Amino acid sequence: MGYSCSRDAANTLGVIGKMFATDGNPNTLTIKNQRYFFERGGEQCDGAITGTLYRMLPNEMCRKVGSTRINADGTIARFPVITAADRVEAVSTMRDLSASNLQLLHAWTSGRL
Repeated sequence: MGYSCSRDAANTLGVIGKMFATDGNPNTLTIKNQRYFFERGGEQCDGAITGTLYRMLPNEMCRKVGSTRINADGTIARFPVITAADRVEAVSTMRDLSASNLQLLHAWTSGRL
C-alpha cells in the first residue's frame, strides 16, 4: 500500500524539492546554505502531508528542526527555515504549473512520497 495525500499537497512538496534540491537531488534540501532532509509523517485523513525537517550535521548526524505541514489544498502551513516569500513562491509555482504544464509538475512530484 502507498501513502495517500491530496494531489495539490504532493505537488507542493515536489515544487519544494525542486526549489531547494541539493545537486539535483530533491531528497536533500539546501536552504540558507544548510543541508536538510524531510521525513514524512503518517497519513492525514484530510489529505495533508505532515512530517519533520532535519538538519544534516557532520559525522552523519542530524538534528530535528521542526514539524512540517502542507495542507490538502497545497498551501504550506509549516515548513521551518523556508521564508514566507519562498512559501508563496512554491504554492504559486504549483498552481501555475497545474494550469500550464501538468506533465512537468508530475515529473517533479514523482518519487517524492
